[in-house]
Amino acid sequence: MDLDELKNKWKQLDEHVKAQDDKIRELTDQVMAGKAKSPLKRLKRHCLIGAVLVPLMLPYFLWCYEFIGLECSEWMEKTLYVMTWVFIMFTWVREIYLYMDLSRINVSRVTVVEALRGTIRFRKHYHYGVLIDLILGMITIVLMLLCFNKNLMIGGMIGGLIGGAIGFKLFRYYERKIDELESSLKEWNSNE
Repeated sequence: MDLDELKNKWKQLDEHVKAQDDKIRELTDQVMAGKAKSPLKRLKRHCLIGAVLVPLMLPYFLWCYEFIGLECSEWMEKTLYVMTWVFIMFTWVREIYLYMDLSRINVSRVTVVEALRGTIRFRKHYHYGVLIDLILGMITIVLMLLCFNKNLMIGGMIGGLIGGAIGFKLFRYYERKIDELESSLKEWNSNE
């Protein structure tokens, strides 16, 4: 084997190794993208479910107020109706906004760093939304308790505790999924 043949063989082997490296990199990117897409899809699904279910709470609350019969001044009753509407509408708009925020994180089309920035932005928006929801919810609950008669106050408190427990469980779920998304994107970024 002369020197030119050896150079050609070496060049072919080098091209073959480079092609294999490219395939490995492509497969790694696909696996990492899939790993990031899973929590992203779950978060989007929960936001979409929230956007569908939250508006159904408004007629339910209004029906409850009429069925129970509120025992407070007309001004307090109107304030309760308005706060309930504001609370539920804010929560609904928040769910839609968070869904749209998640839709901007497309791991197939943006760089990993951009997806990571989008995830951090989503977490910040989520936390702000939860804080505002807590404030609006607490005001609404206090108004409910002030408008319920003494017998219904216990039921109102129990309902508030159950709603708070469900909200806390959802908060923890969102936090876990955001952490999963963030860690998979960081892992993907470290492999690049």
